Amino acid sequence: MRTGAEGSEERTDLALIDALGLGASPGIVAIVGGGGKSSLLFALARLLPGRTVLTTTTKIFASQTRLASSVCTLDDPNWEQALSRASGGALVVGEVEDRHALGVPAHIPARIFARRDSDWVIVEADGSRRLPVKAPAEHEPVVPPETGTLVTVAGLDALSAPICQIAHRPERVCAVTGMDERATLSPDALGRLLASEHGGGKGAPPGARKVILINKVESEGGFALAREVARSALAETSVERVVAGALRGDPSSGWRAWLR
Repeated sequence: MRTGAEGSEERTDLALIDALGLGASPGIVAIVGGGGKSSLLFALARLLPGRTVLTTTTKIFASQTRLASSVCTLDDPNWEQALSRASGGALVVGEVEDRHALGVPAHIPARIFARRDSDWVIVEADGSRRLPVKAPAEHEPVVPPETGTLVTVAGLDALSAPICQIAHRPERVCAVTGMDERATLSPDALGRLLASEHGGGKGAPPGARKVILINKVESEGGFALAREVARSALAETSVERVVAGALRGDPSSGWRAWLR
């Protein structure tokens, strides 16, 4: 059906993979932003068809590696042989330290994807200190150049408190939105931030699909706010779609999407 999100098509009660527009053509998917990147990483490992390999170009908490079916580290000279023996959902990292698993160089995801036993490579390509939204620094994000789909994630709770409380790198969020750090993001401002080439769209390779995912949307009131975010984000012509739903619990269904 049609919605007020700049005349875009709204689809409701979708499977997560359908909402994101994935499934038909395997490739490299990079996840950036805040508010649920790791949850999305492991959800896609369970839900995508074919064999999926997970990796990161930034660091993740070492405790999160337990969510993977197995872990291969680049400090093992035989890591590719280990990956061949691993089941789908294996995680490739640089090395595991006490608290963190370090990322891999940006060329490694394409190397993994080129293997005949890999259908999808899902890359966590950004860090946000578990805050719901961010704007990246000059060195961020680390998106592999072969990425086919860039998914920018934000939590709906980015609208719940002042920028200085809910944002990673609040000074950069303010620079993109033109707002004071003591102000609270509006849905319009959040949409512009997530779509901006200086915000959520930064680092997207030429030709990559740009998708925005609003996490922690669990009520009709939440979906109404997400629709306003979508209206703003889709005004940026490079954004293909905005999806909204909740990654906690069972993330496989119950999603909505606004498509250009």
